[in-house]
Amino acid sequence: ISLLGPLVGATAFLFGVCLLDRLSRRMVLATGGLFFVLCLPFADLLSSPIVHLEGDDSFRYSTYAHHILTERTLWGADGLLHDVDYYVDQPGYRYYLAATIALLGGEHRGLQLFDMGVMLLGMVAVLGAVGTRGDRPASLGLAAFLLGAAPYAAKNILYGYTEWFTVLLALFATRHVLTRRWLAAIVLLAVIPFVRQNLLLVSLLLAGTVLVTTRRYWLGLPYLALLGLPLYHNAYYADRWQLLVTNRGAEVELGGGVVANLGEVALEAVSKVPHYLGYHPDQDLGTIAIAVMFVPLGTGLAAWLWSRLDGPARWVLAGVAIGAIGPTLVLGHGSYPRFVYVNLSVIVLAYWMLRALFAEHERFDATGLRTLFPRPPGA
Repeated sequence: ISLLGPLVGATAFLFGVCLLDRLSRRMVLATGGLFFVLCLPFADLLSSPIVHLEGDDSFRYSTYAHHILTERTLWGADGLLHDVDYYVDQPGYRYYLAATIALLGGEHRGLQLFDMGVMLLGMVAVLGAVGTRGDRPASLGLAAFLLGAAPYAAKNILYGYTEWFTVLLALFATRHVLTRRWLAAIVLLAVIPFVRQNLLLVSLLLAGTVLVTTRRYWLGLPYLALLGLPLYHNAYYADRWQLLVTNRGAEVELGGGVVANLGEVALEAVSKVPHYLGYHPDQDLGTIAIAVMFVPLGTGLAAWLWSRLDGPARWVLAGVAIGAIGPTLVLGHGSYPRFVYVNLSVIVLAYWMLRALFAEHERFDATGLRTLFPRPPGA
């Protein structure tokens, strides 16, 4: 539990800075300095190896990452555990893990603290960007949500899961949309489903919105090229044209008629409503306590942000919510609140992306030519 401290403590300080409206380069350095100080008590643990339980997600990704490094290959190594050459498990995270193991010289506690530092950097980056948008209530809401979710983000990192990294990509994608770095934003949006394929619909919707609102249709080329990464891998290593992984964690068996199948899906969906209020009947009190810190806030914040949009932006955000939550109603299970954490984070961050993108769209004049700034009165 003590290893949650550096990320939670630094995020709490960052929230205080945002609350006082004092976020500056100096305060960013202070946040990083505090994180470093909070990591010092764990100096003796930096080289302690991480032990994974066989069968856990972390065990699988660690196995894949070490094989990638040992053999110097891009083959995902699912065949080591599943006896097939194509992707069975979510593909992207294993490559990030391999890169950090190579960078830091091993898979140890220091790597987990490094990941927490990267996560803190993502939060600082996005809060710095939203702070310039003139929407203080919404920016404080985001800061509060990130603070509430910080204990679970740290736990997700310690458990070796992929959700924290997915949220990190969404944080930086939001930052790049807000700062109008369109190529970087589109690359990150394409990589998100490479890490968590259940967010494929969300990625397509947000990327399409970037193309339409900025009228940079050429960005569709790098986006589609990156979106096909699993397809290229499976075609090259397994001679199999397959985009989606086969380990999808299906929770509903669809073997009956149409009406029966719809009934099963509806019952499963209803059973997950409490999950978005911070409760899961099968989880222990400690897990519920961590979920309560951010899940009810995130659900309320997402609904409030949706109500603040109008026109097409509101419908797109509704589509993002459906695209994020929908697949996890029937696919994916275990380790609550991992899927709720990702979904709420993506929906809340999508508000900021859409707000910026539709503002960008309004900068187009009647001729369809983009103007960097609105025309002054009388021009």
